[in-house]
Amino acid sequence: MVINISNHESSVIERGIYYFSLTNYPNITSSELKNLLDFINYEKSYGRQTEIVCKDEATLAIINNAVDHPEIIENISIPIENEFVYHGTDIKAAKEILSCGKLLSAVKVYRKTADELAFEKRDSLWNDPADYFEYIMLCWGNCAVGDYVVLSENFSSEDDLKNGNFNPGVRFYFRYEDIIKHPGNTFDGYHPIKVKDEIVLSDYLYACIVPKQYKDELEGQISLELSDKIYYLSQKKLGILDWNKKVYNFVSEL
Repeated sequence: MVINISNHESSVIERGIYYFSLTNYPNITSSELKNLLDFINYEKSYGRQTEIVCKDEATLAIINNAVDHPEIIENISIPIENEFVYHGTDIKAAKEILSCGKLLSAVKVYRKTADELAFEKRDSLWNDPADYFEYIMLCWGNCAVGDYVVLSENFSSEDDLKNGNFNPGVRFYFRYEDIIKHPGNTFDGYHPIKVKDEIVLSDYLYACIVPKQYKDELEGQISLELSDKIYYLSQKKLGILDWNKKVYNFVSEL
């Protein structure tokens, strides 16, 4: 895996390259350095080497020193952006999740090996390594990336996203302080947190936000123990950023 550190608009992994964005390039903060080392350590745990690319020699020297002397950042905590993280799914997957009461990794959902799933996705933009399919990925509660991931299979135009002409995903929200207690939690330096294999919703779910257009389709699929954590919100005419704000504000005020 190549880690490309530059003045990127945002951090993203595509085709074996982690475009690592710094908030004030070329300066790197201690928390960004911690994320970087978490990513390197995660890759190492799966037998992969990382190559760091950065045109700014001073920044590269700081990074290489931290790699050689990881003890200098041992006590650094990553800032918590907000109280919540969530996982987004399409309505088809949400039906199965809410009826069985579990969020499952792709390996568990499709009952295939991680290697099989990685091979099937080898030509995709992300081309994720096999182990990625063993985890449930979570993003920060106020981030729209969950909907972008859901929509990536059948992506709407930018105009449709702005004008509200799209179908957002169903969001499963968790308190960050709760989900970090999950025995399968992992920090990979890219996601706020991810969880291996499965999350039992009755143990961790804070709220499930369902776009109102799915209400009739979904109501009969929900297990009784989760029914009081399901909320239907209207997304009508809201663009993706306004919808994201509406959902996060609603969850924050529960």
